[in-house]
Amino acid sequence: MITPGLALDFSHATPAGLYNYYLGGRAWTEADRETAEAVIRISPDVPAMAKENFKFAGRAASWAVAEYGIRQILDIGVGIVDDVPLDSVEICVRNVAPDATVFAFDKDEVVLAHARALRRGYLGVLRGDITDPDGIFGHPELVGRVDLTEPVLIIAAAVLHFVDDPAAVMAGLRERLAPGSVVVLSHATKTRTSQARVSGMTKAYSNASSPIVFREEEDIAALADGWDLLPPGLVDVQLWSGDGAYEGELYETIRVVGMAARVSVGRAA
Repeated sequence: MITPGLALDFSHATPAGLYNYYLGGRAWTEADRETAEAVIRISPDVPAMAKENFKFAGRAASWAVAEYGIRQILDIGVGIVDDVPLDSVEICVRNVAPDATVFAFDKDEVVLAHARALRRGYLGVLRGDITDPDGIFGHPELVGRVDLTEPVLIIAAAVLHFVDDPAAVMAGLRERLAPGSVVVLSHATKTRTSQARVSGMTKAYSNASSPIVFREEEDIAALADGWDLLPPGLVDVQLWSGDGAYEGELYETIRVVGMAARVSVGRAA
């Protein structure tokens, strides 16, 4: 459990705290637990789905690093993962590229407080919001450590379903990233998901610091417009792998889909 700090608000559930609870961590508050358990009553598969999403992020990140030789990774909306019994994006990346530069960003003050206390894993967990790409790419901690004229790998796992206009986010990233850069994303979808469960989960998240928005699969696929969509395209995160070798279990009560997209190498920087 977290020891509350005077400047932090623990009265509302947060995406980071909920995700930590689903993943089997201990860095959640009572508000997180209550909301998470309400979600699980509606969709019992949520903890398993969260673990598959977490593994997807690490699997896709390590694949992109190995496939394209990218050595600069920004994990945006990282959450609290130090106590999670699974390999983080940072660990997965370093398993294939020990020399990689890995930074994490999050806008949640609780996440940042944990990062300041632990000081391990990533080079730094910095304050940043995916809806403010200038704030991320212009962060002073990146100066001299990340070369934005070279390809960058962006991880946005289970982040864009907390954003009102994910298409604007993707357009902003595409405008700022160098050719050859890759974005890995995942998003909860209401396609082939019970409307009652979607409505129930949406209601459960309505009092959290960031409400969740389930979108149709075709609208999530459209986020790759203007990008080079990489195989296998947009699929359930349990089925995503660069070589087609990974195949996890599909669940009945919730779907999260993921994809990787690349900035065309023919585009002018």
